[in-house]
Amino acid sequence: MKQQQGIALITILMMVALATILAATIAKRQAYTAESTAYLMRQNQSLLYAKSAEAFFAELLKDDAENAAEVDHLQENWAQPMPAFPVEDGFVAGVLSDESGKFNLNALLNDNGNVNENAKLYFERLLVRVGLPAQISEAVIDWQDADDLPIGPMGAESGYYQGLPNGYLPSNSLFYSVEELKQVRGFEEGQYQLLLPYVSALPNRSTSININTAPALVLASIDDKLDVNQIQQLLEQRQANLEHFANTQELWELDAFKQVDAALKAQVGALLGVQSNYFKAKIEVMLSERKRQFSSDLVRDKKTVYVAYRSMAPF
Repeated sequence: MKQQQGIALITILMMVALATILAATIAKRQAYTAESTAYLMRQNQSLLYAKSAEAFFAELLKDDAENAAEVDHLQENWAQPMPAFPVEDGFVAGVLSDESGKFNLNALLNDNGNVNENAKLYFERLLVRVGLPAQISEAVIDWQDADDLPIGPMGAESGYYQGLPNGYLPSNSLFYSVEELKQVRGFEEGQYQLLLPYVSALPNRSTSININTAPALVLASIDDKLDVNQIQQLLEQRQANLEHFANTQELWELDAFKQVDAALKAQVGALLGVQSNYFKAKIEVMLSERKRQFSSDLVRDKKTVYVAYRSMAPF
């Protein structure tokens, strides 16, 4: 009788222990589920806030197109950072930058697929400015041209890329994003980051660099003889004085650019302008002390603005 009572007691204790473990497991899984649900809700809420900021920037660009379409510059409303806007348990902030103020990689070819020699020379001067060899412009052109023939000794087509340890093929089309440069010959191991602040990948080959929003180094690449530090000081002074270029001729009238000869002015003339149609919105959402970042590529077509691309990758 005592032995049977002992066995019964042990059985009861085991059942209690199993019930406790089961209850703890269920509670733990419920906690995980609740946390996952809360995370997804915060993620969706953050995305909605980001889209609201995106719509805010789009309205600024539309308003600019209706009231000041002739010239785009950094004193306009669209170029001012969006102040942190309070929302429940956090805030939303953002900034709109001009992608038209950079060198467009897709401008290296014209619409019929031939090399734009003036753009190629401009790009090569930019490469040298950032510390890269000028000839790797050939690889950038080969990456997007339609044929499979390298245009020079530093060019690269499918034969080169397929011979790499993890071979792949060139896109033979427009650059979809600047990050594609990581795959192009000559830009491996982070070399593309040297060029990243100064180039864009716009869907239209016939674009111009907005001299009102271009970095000093991009403007200095007009001519090898130009002093980038002098140009940087000039741009800062003009920004402080709320000045901007109404046309490209005003650029040549400045002392820093008077040394550029007439032939070079004619060569780069079609590559420069004072209008912008391609922008990038960088939006930051803080909810429950967790930061999320979003990027949106906005395209302005006359008085219409649409989103060409969105990314949830941190910037």
